[in-house]
Amino acid sequence: MLRVTAVGMVVVLLASAVWAVESPTPKEVANSPEALKAEIEALRAAKVAWREIAWKSCLLEGLKESRAKKKPVLLWVFIDRPIDDARC
Repeated sequence: MLRVTAVGMVVVLLASAVWAVESPTPKEVANSPEALKAEIEALRAAKVAWREIAWKSCLLEGLKESRAKKKPVLLWVFIDRPIDDARC
């Protein structure tokens, strides 16, 4: 009787292990890079004003464009680079 119970438990454990590893669920398939990118794009707002702004990383370029278009300049300053950085 004890042997039958032990064999039955081993069969159940093996069957549950095989069942747990079978095939990928639709949620796992949805985790592919293409599916995730499509899901992110679906969550984005269609037309947001700040995405239409031509952001400039150089103050001089921004001032030049501002004068040409006769539009005001919004200057956003965040100091995170060394003073000797020659990007602009």
